[in-house]
Amino acid sequence: MASPKAVSLEFKRELGLHTNIEDINHPIVENTPFHFKFFQITDEVENTLYQTLDRFLLQLDLIIVRDSVLAAMKETVTNAIKANAKRVFFKNNSTDITDEKEYESIINEFKSTYIENRDEIEESLQKNNYGVFVSFIHNRSLMRIRIMNNVQLTPIEAERIKERISKAKTYNDLADAFMDMSNDQEGAGLGLIMTLMMLKNDGLGESAFKFESGENKTVFMIDIPAKVSKENQQLEKIDHIVSQIDNLPTFPKSIKDIQDAIDKPNSSIGTIAEMIKRDIALSANILKLSNSAAFRRGGRVESLDRAIQLIGLKELQTLLYSLATKQMLEDKFPAFTAIWEKSNESAFYCKSIGQRMDLNKSDLSNLIAASLLHDIGEILLLSFDKQHMNKIKTYSTTREIASTISMEESAIGITHSKLGAMVGEKWGFPILYTKAMEYHHRPLLVDDVYIDIIYPIYLSDMMIAINAKEAKSSEIPAEILKVCKFQSKSEFDSFRTKIKEQYSAD
Repeated sequence: MASPKAVSLEFKRELGLHTNIEDINHPIVENTPFHFKFFQITDEVENTLYQTLDRFLLQLDLIIVRDSVLAAMKETVTNAIKANAKRVFFKNNSTDITDEKEYESIINEFKSTYIENRDEIEESLQKNNYGVFVSFIHNRSLMRIRIMNNVQLTPIEAERIKERISKAKTYNDLADAFMDMSNDQEGAGLGLIMTLMMLKNDGLGESAFKFESGENKTVFMIDIPAKVSKENQQLEKIDHIVSQIDNLPTFPKSIKDIQDAIDKPNSSIGTIAEMIKRDIALSANILKLSNSAAFRRGGRVESLDRAIQLIGLKELQTLLYSLATKQMLEDKFPAFTAIWEKSNESAFYCKSIGQRMDLNKSDLSNLIAASLLHDIGEILLLSFDKQHMNKIKTYSTTREIASTISMEESAIGITHSKLGAMVGEKWGFPILYTKAMEYHHRPLLVDDVYIDIIYPIYLSDMMIAINAKEAKSSEIPAEILKVCKFQSKSEFDSFRTKIKEQYSAD
């Protein structure tokens, strides 16, 4: 695939950057590149880049690699801007960046200054004409993303990047990288290695990531073949984790009996309440659920009969899956409480999103039940492999890696979403709930029949992450917002702020 030729780029205010395309819906044509130029990352720039990536991957049926490619693109663009900012800093300090001694003497000062004054430093990049150029292009055999900045790396910088690329080729998984990269190193360190491991784990070989620097420019290329074959290299590790699922108890027969009783034509609230009262823990959990933010209406509910009336028999039938799961896991797994609290927050947000989508009563009930269940796998994975999960969590929040899911799969061998789906299958959950467990982080891969449940759960998780400053609304695919009845990301952000206040008030 030939390098993109120089073209005229115009500034498009609505896109927030210079480009050769008319708008975000510009036709994608084989061997016709989309070019973008910008000086710093803004919300508009992120929106444009991520939507463009989604459009290319969807058109080429390559959406399965979105997480790893998005992570690689984010890491590379971030490092390109950082390299540009470094030039401005060295210039302002009258220091020669090519002098090895001067470089080593001032680089730590740059790192601390950049962290504290990042926006101010990056705002000066346009004045100094240090830009970043991103191009998307495809032909029948390959899609290429090209990230370039108009500076040549110093020998020190280039050598460190080459060293990390070489290291990534030798690691079997991210666990090796965690062990080897414990020291704090300047530049594209563990982040670059992680993204390369993610690409490898998604079936993109060593040739998928290329790097070159010279003639006042540095170029990174991410190549995605038209056909991606994914091979799992971590079967032993997966087998060890999966074997622990076999040790979980079977789904309680008493819960199945209550669900069957609700199905009978002559079932009544009183009859069902009497069955539930035989299980003190279940009774307490139903009362607690009826007083949660997702169900509360007015004053506090004190009686089981009133709680069932408030929730509804058919709704209770679906919620019994999550309530029984809570009983089985909360005493055995230390990670349960925090994840369950997050799932309750997710259920509150899902209910509001579902109402916005005009879901019928049955679908809304399924959505709430699925949202309470969707992170079962995270509870188990945090308990089975706490060391790696904590490292992944720490790194993903501090370095803004696009997705912890690919990192889980690379470091541990299986994602919490897949693990949750396996538990759901073991316990005989409806397929709708197992799909929610498996696809809530990769919603674009799910069959259309499930999107009214999966998309709101994905959005609720994103709302929680954005509220915690661990994600940005620019990362949300436009198609998901559209299905959930949001006309724009700004409309979604307004909704998110309002619903967060309502949840906090409750």
